[in-house]
Amino acid sequence: MSKFTTLLIAASMALLFVQCSPKEESKQESDMNTELKPFDVQQDFADNGFTYFTKNLILCVGDSTESNAMTIGWGAIGNYLGHDRPAVTVYVAPGRYTYEFLERHQRFTIMEFDDPKVWQYMGKYSGRDGDKAAALGLHVAYTEHGTPYYTEAKSVIECEIMTAWHQTAEDFRNQTPKVWYDGFEAGIHAVYVGEVIGAWKR
Repeated sequence: MSKFTTLLIAASMALLFVQCSPKEESKQESDMNTELKPFDVQQDFADNGFTYFTKNLILCVGDSTESNAMTIGWGAIGNYLGHDRPAVTVYVAPGRYTYEFLERHQRFTIMEFDDPKVWQYMGKYSGRDGDKAAALGLHVAYTEHGTPYYTEAKSVIECEIMTAWHQTAEDFRNQTPKVWYDGFEAGIHAVYVGEVIGAWKR
């Protein structure tokens, strides 16, 4: 290969780099700067309600003085006490640290993340043993009502607890819960129904 040909190839590569790099950088910056924007869950919620909670969502409860989060795999979305009152139902066992926060605080957030490390870590470790958000490098922010969420979330739904009840074995109507809870040490899940008071997504 001649020296001229080598220089020509090098120049072409440099030109290609100059042409392509700004576009890639611009896309990365655009992705990083995409903000959470409010949306109407009754108009613009596009997920299948029967599979939404299989996404390993994160439940966060607390206020500016204390908060805790955990991975949840159960839940329901729909309406409660009126067709125009969107609601989210979550289930948390008494043995979980987050249960204590749900008993003390009025509001919670449900979040979805693209990074599987978030739900894997949140589901494996307890907040009793350390700050899980800090360990993951997540940044805590607060809604206008003071409800905590993480700025890295793909979507956030804020709820105010309307009602809660604490199930007992006497509430079971068929064999499914009887079999499932056999030997489950964290206790029978409490049920919290939250009215949706805010929602954001990227």
